[in-house]
This record gives sequence, C-alpha cells and structure tokens, in this order.
Amino acid sequence: MAGPSVTQTTPVSVVMITRNEATNMTACLESLKDFEEIIVVDNGSSDATIDIASTFPNVRVLKSEWKGYGATRQLGVDAARHNWILWMDADERMTPALREEILVTLAHSPTNSILSIPRRNFFVGKEIHGCGWSPDRVLRVFNRENTSFDDKKVHEGLHSKSQRDVVRLNQALIHFSYVSIQQFFEKNNRYALLAADERIRLGRKVYIPEVILRPLWEFFRAYILKLGFRDGLRGLIISLGSAIYVLIRDATCLLRNS
Repeated sequence: MAGPSVTQTTPVSVVMITRNEATNMTACLESLKDFEEIIVVDNGSSDATIDIASTFPNVRVLKSEWKGYGATRQLGVDAARHNWILWMDADERMTPALREEILVTLAHSPTNSILSIPRRNFFVGKEIHGCGWSPDRVLRVFNRENTSFDDKKVHEGLHSKSQRDVVRLNQALIHFSYVSIQQFFEKNNRYALLAADERIRLGRKVYIPEVILRPLWEFFRAYILKLGFRDGLRGLIISLGSAIYVLIRDATCLLRNS
C-alpha cells in the first residue's frame, strides 16, 4: 500500500497581501491552486481584487488597515491554519516543479528551516539578468513556530527564535515585477518614502554629501558593477530608478530632520 502523499504530511499555508491587484490575482492564485490554504490580507482594494480572490475555494480573505509590510504579512501568518508558511506577492507565479520541490523538502525539514528560492525577475515583458536582479534569492518558506516577520514598514525580513537552517532550492519563482515604466517609478517612489519613514523611526541621520554621492554610487553599482548595461534600455531605466530611490529616501530623511 502506498504511503501518505507529501501534501498530506506537509500542509502549507500561503500568505499574501494585496491592494488593487485585480490584474494579477487570477494568474497568481491559479498558480497556487494546489496549496491547501491561501490567506489574502487586503488593504482596502477598490478594484475586483477581493471578488476574484473569493472565487477560489482555498482562499480566505482578511481585510486590514495598512500596518507596514512586516506587520501586515504577520496578520496573515497568525490567521493561517498550518505552521509552514509560504509568502507570495500577487505579481509572482508558482510553478508545479517549485511546488513539488517545496513539499518534498518540507517532508524532512525541522522547524528552524527556511527555504531560499531563486527568483526570475521580469521587467516590462523581458527577463532581467543584471542590475542586481539576478541571481536573486528570497527567503519564502518558514515555520511560524520558530520564525516570524519583523515590523519594518518596507523591505521586511524574518526573525527566528533559534539559529536558522537555510535550505537552497533549485526551482525558480517567477516574478513579473513591473509591466510599465509608470508603474515602476510610482512604486519605486512609494517604497523610497516608506524607507525614509523607517530610517527616521530608527534615528538614522543623513548628511548633504550622502544625498549627492549615494545616488551616483547606486547608479554606478547597478549599471556597471552589476552589469545592468547588459539589459539594454531596461537596465538603464532600472539603474536610474535605483539612483532615484536612494535620492528620494535620503533627501526625505534630511529634510524632515532639518
């Protein structure tokens, strides 16, 4: 007689946060349809995000005010039925091969394990190979008995109670990061302002020379050192965006503290 399947022995809850992600929801949730539970924490969507999510039988929608990326994701973690958590964004896609690798790996993983997943990043229709976007590894699967999200407003991370065991997977997560230049710069600017808020909260001081020099260094690092020039016009735009992000972040800190 065959033994229990991997999906029975290692149940996983998927956690994602959304706001006006109607254009992404169907494809994202369809790629996750074989997971037992998906928790969608919605932050006031005014489009069809919630309606689309509600059509999937394995999805549970929670509505919440915005608490920052870390704290908002943790709401979904706390609401999940299972201890193993996979966190996703709406512009990402699971593949059958990655799902299988996750479940097989978790079948023999202790609670201090965190799975590191390679990610293929696409920008306005093409995969990006430079700019620091590739290789891109993200920590995406953890056990909530040992690990939780920190409370950072942006660029959230994972905090573990004991020493973590990072397991590197081979199959990639697909990330359709930006579908237009407008979306890129709008999100880039929003993240920069959130990062400025976080730095101010932590008491980080910024000085005028940094506001001048850091953006220049960031462009050089992304475009030259990290081979952004190999991605043509897309690499140039991403590298400029990285420089603008640092400029907005640091200038905002300086102005608010002056």
